[in-house]
Amino acid sequence: MTTIKRHPWLAVCALAGSLLASACAAPDAEEGEATEGGDEIQLTDRVTVSSAALSSLGLTYAEASVMEISPSLEVPAELVPVPDRLASIGSRVPGRVARVLVNTGDLVAAGQPLVVLESADVGRAWANLVAARAQEHVARRARDRQQGLLEARVTSVRAYEEAEGALLVAEAEVRAARTRLAAYGIGDTEEPPSDPAVLTLRAPIGGTVTMRSANVGAWVEPADILVEVMDLDELWVEAAVYEQEMRLVGVGQPVQVEVRAFPGVVFRGAVERVEGVLDENTRSVGVRIVLPNAEHRLRPGMFATARIQGTNAHAPRSLVAVPWASVQNVDGHQVVFVRVDEGVFELRSVHTGARAGDFVEILTGLDPGDSVVADGSFLLKGQLLRSTLAEEEG
Repeated sequence: MTTIKRHPWLAVCALAGSLLASACAAPDAEEGEATEGGDEIQLTDRVTVSSAALSSLGLTYAEASVMEISPSLEVPAELVPVPDRLASIGSRVPGRVARVLVNTGDLVAAGQPLVVLESADVGRAWANLVAARAQEHVARRARDRQQGLLEARVTSVRAYEEAEGALLVAEAEVRAARTRLAAYGIGDTEEPPSDPAVLTLRAPIGGTVTMRSANVGAWVEPADILVEVMDLDELWVEAAVYEQEMRLVGVGQPVQVEVRAFPGVVFRGAVERVEGVLDENTRSVGVRIVLPNAEHRLRPGMFATARIQGTNAHAPRSLVAVPWASVQNVDGHQVVFVRVDEGVFELRSVHTGARAGDFVEILTGLDPGDSVVADGSFLLKGQLLRSTLAEEEG
């Protein structure tokens, strides 16, 4: 896990970053003034937010602090489904699709009906079971009758044994008919349904329907996949670590994962497996990361950046750091919003260094003790751009 220790006594040794007045204003341009003849919008160096707007933004704040940060190993990765949480549902017999009960994106529970088929093979299997049960009933009555006659010394032992053998054969036929139905995915029931040719395909696991190829009226074969259901509560992140970095990665290390779909959001997982074979072409070894996904925000196929924490590539360093969520990009510059008063924020240009988990090193632009906007800085950036555009149009 990333080790971050706060040392208040190191504040006096912090990097002396210069306080910049504006993130991207031209030197000769006044506050809120557009550069004449240019296409870029010049931003003001302060943002004032009313009390009502401040309440709706839900901002949180963090203090720039001197921290001891252990660096991480950053590798490209891809999200993939967990094989045991992916179910491909198809028919075990040829048939025609009568109804499709789900669509892509639907949440389904284990055992929920998905597709209804009509199959002559299933109808014949039910007919065979009904006939076998009838034959078993007749054979049992004949055996019981022969048993009574034998006890009364009216029939022979051979006649009784023949009746007993016929019953055993009839019972075997019933078991065979039930086995055929089970092979078609039909559980054991005493009576056939009202329409014995109907077969209902059900979800073997709970999850999200990620693929549907079944259409009403289509003919299907046992090799066809009609529906796929995926449990998205957990995903795997597959990454590759180069040969010279293998020693830095081990099972159980915490990992910070980011995806393009949610910039600035960090998802937490852990290394579950480091492959035992090196890829001869890429000179890398595969790393599997288990990533909880209870809110189902992540999807298989997403590209990601994985930061494996706790590596010993470098010794921990003491430096000024803030949460990564507080850093925004405005007009090509990295900036933070420094709180100078209630509802008043100063736009401050910063230069960032290495990242470690949720924190980023600040090389210049902040001093220890500066209060910056953390969560909600993206919304404050939008507020800034809107106010700047309003001034330009005015």
